[in-house]
Amino acid sequence: MMATPVSAFRASRFGDVVTVEGAKLERLHGYPIARLAVLTCRPAACAPIAFQIDERDPNGRWVLDQGPQPNHDEPAGEFDASDLLLFMASDTGHQANARQMPRDMLVVEEIAVTDPSDGSTQWAYVAAFAHAAPRSTRTYVAYDPSADRIRGARVALGFNGGIPDYLAVANQNGADAANLLDRFKVRAGATFLFGLVRFSRDESDLTTEFVAWRAGPIRVIRSQRQWVRLGWGIRSPTFGSYTYFYRDFAELPVGLRLNFPPTYFFGDIIIRVVVDFRDLTGWRLVVPSRAEPIPIDGTMTPEKALLNDLSDTWFALIGPEIALVQSMDLGPTLSSVRHRLLFEEDRSRSDPPEAVPGTQPGIGYRLDRWEAVGAGAHVLAAASYALPQALDARVFMESRSRSLVTAVTRQDLRQPAR
Repeated sequence: MMATPVSAFRASRFGDVVTVEGAKLERLHGYPIARLAVLTCRPAACAPIAFQIDERDPNGRWVLDQGPQPNHDEPAGEFDASDLLLFMASDTGHQANARQMPRDMLVVEEIAVTDPSDGSTQWAYVAAFAHAAPRSTRTYVAYDPSADRIRGARVALGFNGGIPDYLAVANQNGADAANLLDRFKVRAGATFLFGLVRFSRDESDLTTEFVAWRAGPIRVIRSQRQWVRLGWGIRSPTFGSYTYFYRDFAELPVGLRLNFPPTYFFGDIIIRVVVDFRDLTGWRLVVPSRAEPIPIDGTMTPEKALLNDLSDTWFALIGPEIALVQSMDLGPTLSSVRHRLLFEEDRSRSDPPEAVPGTQPGIGYRLDRWEAVGAGAHVLAAASYALPQALDARVFMESRSRSLVTAVTRQDLRQPAR
């Protein structure tokens, strides 16, 4: 078979992952996953590409088959409506005809993937075989559970006690690179007992329970549960989180269920979520509200102090090799919470716990005004992207607002028997 085709999608789609719910591929239901393949085509022939099928268990949770608390589907390893198919948009190709398809496939579904920004369309084909399906050997992500470290194309991300504490430009030889990250800081302050007591907590007060993980060629899913030790024998509600790590980005949604409004016991709640870097001197900061990049040079200027008044929901750090983009979205039940960009650049100011004193820089968000948040389920979603240095972060984020559109057709591309 031929090599994987190169997609015609625009450059800003370089990291897009196509997802198709199993319910839309009903002709493939009941087939063993080992007998399924995803193919893309050039004019002469078709070839398998890397893909992943993530299963859900009877409770709707992702099936994570590794770790201390794995779970399983019923029946395991069989494609059904609750599963999710994933593959890279950059691996899609031309529209095929029956003559190009393998003769030994039993069923095939055509998936059209369209970029609404320019109307361009590429295709992929999901096929079932009577035997073990042809597979690509390509893998886009890797996970080392002993180090709790995940590696993509451009960056590697590591955890310590459930908190990210390692971020580095990925070496092609797999060796560890210099760590850019000092600490991922989550700092919370509030009043208690009708404002008589002021207290604060940080990420070291988090208790983390690692649950399970699964690594495929398209993404790694990592699951954990956490709660905060508040003191006085009180702990916060438990909140669960999945980390989804792909070739070029990571998604970190956090779900929390409150049995009572957060201000029932606490007042004047302020939460700071900050990515504290070791030293990004020479990098540049881009935010959507400012036309020009801001140099990172170790000095906190009046211009930089004004960043703390902005309500921007994303920022980009442009380095010599890559650009790091971070976005944050509050779920609809948290729409009343006020968020502000938080930027600190001061080598001399300590904010323990931290490994390296000072922030060079520290950047994230400040969340306050929790008075209108009620009991129930709440979601906060963060996403981190690793872009090629030459790709404009503003163009990239604009493309995020217009997702690729997928459609499954029903044409039969099987070759007639001879």
